[in-house]
Amino acid sequence: MADPVTACAGVDVGGTFTDVVVHAAGHRPRAVKVPTTPDNQAVGVQRGVGQAWPGSALRLLPHGTTTATNAVLQRSLARTVLVTTDGFADVLAIARQDRPALYDLSVTRPEPLVPHHQVVTVVERTSPDGEAIIALTDEEISRVVGAVQRLKPESIAVSLLFSYACDEHERRLCDELSRLKIPITRSSALLPEFREFERASTCVLNAAVEPVMRRYLSNLTARLPDPTITVMTSSGGTAGLDFAASAPVHTLLSGPAAGVVAAGAVARCAGFGDAIAFDMGGTSTDVCLIRNGQPEVSTSAQIAGLPFRTPAVGIHTVGAGGGSIAWVDSGGALRVGPRSAGADPGPACYGLGGTEPTVTDAHCVLGHLDPDRELGGGLRLDFDAAKRAVETLPEPAGGAAGILAVVRATMARALRKVSTERGVDPAGLALVAYGGAGPLHAAALARELGCRAVVVPPAPGVLSALGLLLAPARYEASRTVMAAADNDLTDAWTGLEAQARAELERQGVAGDMTVTRIADARYAGQSHELRITVSHGADLAQLLHDAHREAYGYAMPDEQVVVVTVRVVARGEPILSQPPSDWDLGEPASQRSRDIGGAGAAQVVSRAGLSAGDEVSGPALIEQSDTTTLLASGEVAVVDDAGNLVVHLPVG
Repeated sequence: MADPVTACAGVDVGGTFTDVVVHAAGHRPRAVKVPTTPDNQAVGVQRGVGQAWPGSALRLLPHGTTTATNAVLQRSLARTVLVTTDGFADVLAIARQDRPALYDLSVTRPEPLVPHHQVVTVVERTSPDGEAIIALTDEEISRVVGAVQRLKPESIAVSLLFSYACDEHERRLCDELSRLKIPITRSSALLPEFREFERASTCVLNAAVEPVMRRYLSNLTARLPDPTITVMTSSGGTAGLDFAASAPVHTLLSGPAAGVVAAGAVARCAGFGDAIAFDMGGTSTDVCLIRNGQPEVSTSAQIAGLPFRTPAVGIHTVGAGGGSIAWVDSGGALRVGPRSAGADPGPACYGLGGTEPTVTDAHCVLGHLDPDRELGGGLRLDFDAAKRAVETLPEPAGGAAGILAVVRATMARALRKVSTERGVDPAGLALVAYGGAGPLHAAALARELGCRAVVVPPAPGVLSALGLLLAPARYEASRTVMAAADNDLTDAWTGLEAQARAELERQGVAGDMTVTRIADARYAGQSHELRITVSHGADLAQLLHDAHREAYGYAMPDEQVVVVTVRVVARGEPILSQPPSDWDLGEPASQRSRDIGGAGAAQVVSRAGLSAGDEVSGPALIEQSDTTTLLASGEVAVVDDAGNLVVHLPVG
């Protein structure tokens, strides 16, 4: 039984494992990995917390969840009715009328979450300036409420044209719809911004996920009634349960965002301001560009082809993880993923009934993983099962080495997506590798991209859970203004700041708050904006010129600058100000060697036995409980003062 020291636990629910990191004053950080319970994620969370910190002395439990993400990906959603302005019933189907992939003749758009027969239109109209063009009558409201009721929805999305400019019609309509006792998402409250398609899509996504998220959070709080539970949002900050339950669209990138926050903190501690977060877990790989120690945040993201415009870190995800299944297509080419063995049955080497070859099985066959290693939940690797699975592939596929070559090609494309394809030279970036499988691939990928270094934190397998302790409470308030850059926007900034502070106070944030002003601005005539940070008294036009030059290589100082949307971001203090370095990595094992495929004998080093300043030269396997770091011949890893493994690579 643990002593009654008050502790905080960060919990990250992944596709394969649920990770828990506990921080308590006077104690080393504790980390536990248990298998995720897909049917009810709360079961795995409760089990992981119980193993990491027995008893009930937890004070705060920030957690990242894939509940909303999985609901959308699997279309396990509430039956939703969309209420929108007459003439715009097909807003979700028409979308932007662009092709998702310009040269892919077989590409298909995802079906709208709300089919046409579940859309109810309202005879009303508001102008872009907020003036009522067609009044909303009481009789029309009664007709709409009746039409919605007959469709028997489980959730309602209300998104009227130009409601960001004046929300009176939406408010009146929602007041009457609330009598149906059905969850309602009002677009002017969720996203008071222009672009009717994106606003409607975000509103519908939120409404469709809300009942699912409420059930999950209710179940979780029933199982863990003592700590204050918060939820990671896509923007890289935490939010209270009430906010997460009513606005779950903000949690669609919940888990990956936590890892990116921690990766930025690790990069700063290792002396690298610019980096790429590289998180390879059991199901997918998430990558994100980090500039000046902070992940980039945008307001334009999508999931399963469905756009949403809530703040989100700029994560790019591919279906390449330790559980990704290798298969041969009809043309005889070896493919890996996106289908995954997941947590049940998992890779063949888990010994839980899996028979298809996965990336983890390939590592087993090549000798990269310890035959005596115990995984989270007491699982032991079955190398014979891994070998049998890999041998089911035809010989031309290349076996285990072929599997790794293909999955690394997939991940390299993802890394280029957030670096070279955006004009960022990888030579100026470090690759921060984490997730249970990330350090096995990091050095090879960094060499291919031309990155300057690889950084592997002390506990890479649970870094996303650690990120929940490093993430601040965060809320972003926004409003579309469509104003010239020289207009006085003081009232807009002040109102949004009050809104942001009030929301954090409702979430229980006390003490100092950091408030940042942001503007989405563009040149007159452009169709998309740049997100720029604005200090008090700054010249907005000059800020856009500088941002445009950095993004596109040129500026247009003679053009009029338009501020489209103003934003205010309020942040509280995180639980931890920097990553801990005093991890208990267990008792070090004696140094030994093991044959690894294609490289002969490699020294096997226990990370628990390494101290600051120690060096390990490849070929080598640096083993620890949550991951293994693979070094090729000629690569040297050095332990820095923060306990990170840093591999400096030649550039050019």
